[in-house]
Amino acid sequence: MMKKIIKLKTIINFTQTLTLLLCSTFTMAQSIPLNKLTGQFNEKNDSDFIALDSTILPVNKKGMYLQKEPAQQLIKAYNDFKKSYPDIPFIVVSATRNYTYQNGIWQRKWDALVPKLVEPQKIAKEILKLSSMPGTSRHHWGTDIDITSLSSEYFQKDKQGIILYQWLRENLPKYGFCQPFNDGRNGGYLPEEWHWSYKPIAKQYLVQYKTILETNPQTILQNLNFTGSDKITLESLVKEYVLTVNSECY
Repeated sequence: MMKKIIKLKTIINFTQTLTLLLCSTFTMAQSIPLNKLTGQFNEKNDSDFIALDSTILPVNKKGMYLQKEPAQQLIKAYNDFKKSYPDIPFIVVSATRNYTYQNGIWQRKWDALVPKLVEPQKIAKEILKLSSMPGTSRHHWGTDIDITSLSSEYFQKDKQGIILYQWLRENLPKYGFCQPFNDGRNGGYLPEEWHWSYKPIAKQYLVQYKTILETNPQTILQNLNFTGSDKITLESLVKEYVLTVNSECY
């Protein structure tokens, strides 16, 4: 009888702990403002962000920002990589991109493709092979970076790129990073060897984004006003490209 009581108390305690943990995770996710999810803010004026050119991290241009925690972890990873491979480039080539910045990328690509493809849905799908719709990019979150090159060929065929990619895959998870756009996904962006995401924070953003898309998608969709947004299957495309990521990033 006593053993049953002890076992029952253990189960109750475990259930209470699990419930508290789940509630805590849910609360953290729900606390992210909508404008942070969709990148409609200025990261340069946000106290949670740090300018990467003020750190030891090599960057290919000034004015890039990242949330402080992922920046600190990335610095640790960079220092450890350089101990083993001092002559191989490890450069941040993209970090936080807010809605306005992403909209500029989208607009330039849209304008270039209009004469060739004409149909809005085809134009959008072509852009979406490697670039996000404004308001849907993981780079809005201040948790994601692109490293050294935006070319798959560099990581697959260049000797230094092969070494770098192997190191990233084997070691960046130790610092909290995952590769959101890997091989083997059913839909979404093409594989991006260069794109890495700080999971402890990015996962919270993804959970909230997913919850909104599944319960009240118009909360997000009504704020996405970019060229072509009213002429494409916006909701289905947002769901596909935001949610189709490496399972290790969930």
